[in-house]
Amino acid sequence: MAHIIFSDYRNPAAEQAYEIAWDFLARTGAIRDEFEACVFLAQRVTMMVDQGQTNRIRMANRAISEYQYHLESLCKPARGAAASRA
Repeated sequence: MAHIIFSDYRNPAAEQAYEIAWDFLARTGAIRDEFEACVFLAQRVTMMVDQGQTNRIRMANRAISEYQYHLESLCKPARGAAASRA
């Protein structure tokens, strides 16, 4: 697995939050597409920095949670598609 680096000059905690989230998701096997995960986590951490967040653990936990929710929503079949097949 390639390691993708993220950095935000405005907040050093953002880079640490990204690393924590990436490491956790990689160790749990949640990362299916590295590029998609990189972009998703970088966008979420950047949004939190924009909102004034500075706590690296809080940012990492929120990014992990949002990524897991994102994966769950991708795996759920659309209701309309299932109903139309029946």
